[in-house]
Amino acid sequence: MHSRVLPPDPRPPLSVRGFGPALAVVLVILLAAAGIAAPASVAAPAAPHAGPENPTAYVVNYRGRSVTVIDTVTGATTATIDLGKTTTSIAITPDGTRAYVTHGDDKAISEIDTASNTVTATFPFGTFPYDIEITPDGTRAYVADNTGAAVRVLDLATRTQTASIPAEGDPVAVAITPDGKEVYAGSNGNGLVRVIDTATDTVTATIDAGGDGGATSALAIAPDGRRAYVTDPRSDRTAVLDTATRTRVATVPGSRPTAVTVSADNARAYVANGNARTVSVIDTATSAITATIPAGATPRGLALTPGGQDLYIANAGSWNVMVADTATNTVTATHTTGAEPVSVAITPAPAPPPAADLQVALAATPAPGLAGRIDYTLTVTNHGPAPLTSATVTTTLTPAGRPTTTAPGCTTTPNAVTCSIDTLAAGASTTRAFRLPVGLLALGASYQATATRTTSTPTDPDPANDTATRTCTATTSLIIRCT
Repeated sequence: MHSRVLPPDPRPPLSVRGFGPALAVVLVILLAAAGIAAPASVAAPAAPHAGPENPTAYVVNYRGRSVTVIDTVTGATTATIDLGKTTTSIAITPDGTRAYVTHGDDKAISEIDTASNTVTATFPFGTFPYDIEITPDGTRAYVADNTGAAVRVLDLATRTQTASIPAEGDPVAVAITPDGKEVYAGSNGNGLVRVIDTATDTVTATIDAGGDGGATSALAIAPDGRRAYVTDPRSDRTAVLDTATRTRVATVPGSRPTAVTVSADNARAYVANGNARTVSVIDTATSAITATIPAGATPRGLALTPGGQDLYIANAGSWNVMVADTATNTVTATHTTGAEPVSVAITPAPAPPPAADLQVALAATPAPGLAGRIDYTLTVTNHGPAPLTSATVTTTLTPAGRPTTTAPGCTTTPNAVTCSIDTLAAGASTTRAFRLPVGLLALGASYQATATRTTSTPTDPDPANDTATRTCTATTSLIIRCT
């Protein structure tokens, strides 16, 4: 999962980081005059964990009015997308094809094509669109409208608002449960978290996450949907909510916590401490802090790569993004961004190719008599997860005979029966029948039939169940036994 985070206030304070380049030049001149070599301002990025589980990071730069695009495999900045407006949050569709950036100051949202890294649309939305989260089916987004005292629903296909849910207290954070049935919305002004039913777009519960007039800055829901984590910068803590009972079950201390995300295995939560320049690693089973990761000035955005090996930390005060190895909790790379990065999202891992696991079964039934025969029934079952588009199953016969069949899609040769199978839904089965005559004077002959899946679309992930064999023995056509 990814988590974007927002500044505790609708408009982030001006960062002194803006004077950094000028001061750096003066420092280099003074050191050179003294005969001292100046250290590099930013270490060369270490290569993050390579692999398909590490796609592209999109970093929103509030005052830079841009998005920095980073290849998480090579560590290279591959693009800078100029938006021309201050930015507060970003969300990426589940298929990774589009990103949506909120522009609170300009009452607008921009849509980005992630294939070309170009802006495809910018449209008005709300009064101060702050945080944004996209439903698992990729059709809608829920937007916390800070000054509009509402959570607004955006239809991504039409780029229009379809609903507005009242949420007083300056809403600043939204998170959607993994099943897409509920939205948790947090407010900066009162620390309340509202639970919204996405089927009706109505508030079904209100949880006091702060407990004593706290404030919300960010929200994250664990991938298993059992816990919600709410950062409270006013009370210097993170609240842990039980989503079943709608109650606060724990609090974790922090230092002006501003961002939170949860690992894909639900084992760890990561909380950015805006004042301490750190990220706390929390054991979700005990709600105890087990490690601390160093960060830059004013960390405000967190996102994990889909494989969970790397944590991206957007440091608003340092104008950079740090990459931390989650196995060692150490920083392995630092990437320069635009001015005041406040949110980061990472494209999901490519969806695995569709697969249809076929199981082949073969039954042999003796039919003794003067015109004795063996009746075979071929059964093909699709265990999914995807529907079957097509398949071919060939049954070889030893010794060769004269098989016959009237089954659709099946053809015969003296030593084989080949059956073509069209579409087959996951969980469904289909059968094909054929016969093999047995001679009256078989005199102990052995008949073996082996059915094998030879081709299928989509790919069959488990070839172990693609073959079935039956053996029959005939003393004469009057006495046939099959095993």
